[in-house]
Amino acid sequence: MNKTIIALLVITIYSFIMVSPSESKVYMKRDEALNTAFPDAVEIERKEIFLSSDQSQTIESLAYSKNESKLYIIYEAKNGEKTLGYAIIDTHLLRTKTETVMFVINPDGSLRQAEILAFFEPQDYQAGENWIELFEGKTLDDTLRVGKDIPNITGATITANSLSQAIRRILAVFKVASDQGQLN
Repeated sequence: MNKTIIALLVITIYSFIMVSPSESKVYMKRDEALNTAFPDAVEIERKEIFLSSDQSQTIESLAYSKNESKLYIIYEAKNGEKTLGYAIIDTHLLRTKTETVMFVINPDGSLRQAEILAFFEPQDYQAGENWIELFEGKTLDDTLRVGKDIPNITGATITANSLSQAIRRILAVFKVASDQGQLN
């Protein structure tokens, strides 16, 4: 009996240590994030972009990063006939857990905003807003590399590299889809 109680106590304590709710945070759900990014949008249209192998290779070449997916959902925000911008939501691995980021892209292909929607690593590893804002207005023509035109984040190097790779990849996905008429 005592061994059973001790075993249950050990399992309970271990569960709290390994799955700490303070280390996982969902900040915003998809619809709320889209409405926040595009408050003037009358319509937000969802477009499924299926990539060919050639398109995926082009994305990898443009982004200097591996492209793991052949399917992307691009949201186009409109007010009448005017396109206000696009959003792509991406979930990628950091160290051992993931983060989900909404990338808002201007019609000209520049990054308007990157908004972290969910972060499942310890909060100490999360990129701060000021650092993320360094990417605003950037395009694929910019280097967008940590240690080059983007400073590293002390104590969160993996996050910095993963997020900058994700930004390059998403901008490349947008460029390829746009250039090949998949957003029309």
